[in-house]
Amino acid sequence: MRAQILYRRADQALWLVNSDGQQNRTLKIAEGRVGPAAWAPDGKTVLYLSFSDDRAQLNAIREITPDLNTDKLVSKTSQFVQFSFNRDTSVFVGASRNTGSPTILLLLRVTHREMTLCEHKASNPEMVNPIFSPDAQRIYFQSDRHGKAAIYDMHIEKMVEKIDDDSQN
Repeated sequence: MRAQILYRRADQALWLVNSDGQQNRTLKIAEGRVGPAAWAPDGKTVLYLSFSDDRAQLNAIREITPDLNTDKLVSKTSQFVQFSFNRDTSVFVGASRNTGSPTILLLLRVTHREMTLCEHKASNPEMVNPIFSPDAQRIYFQSDRHGKAAIYDMHIEKMVEKIDDDSQN
């Protein structure tokens, strides 16, 4: 949806560059470390996880609008270390890094509320990388909870509204 490439330098900054290599610039982001980041499907914003340097603070999902050079809080999370979103970015799925509660959670953008779906029990929560199916009726994630890496899926059709193919136009 854009002729620009988003990239990051370690966990310190997000950068944007035109596909021809011109206009390489850093994006204005919140203080702290940068986690996973991805373009929203409409190509207008970038959603990313922000990790505070203060371990007592919660991680947060933030949204950058590069054309306006603005960064805003979407929602605080219960220590998401990986996340993804449905096609209209109204629902997020995240993997918690909390070793006492290694869970997969849904977060509703409108209410900022989380719902626990299951435990991932991965040895490294960063490997879990949960994602939605295109119609937002399933979630897929990876875990080595049984000794070897495997992909798991979970039906969520009773919790998240189905997104039809024609709704993306």
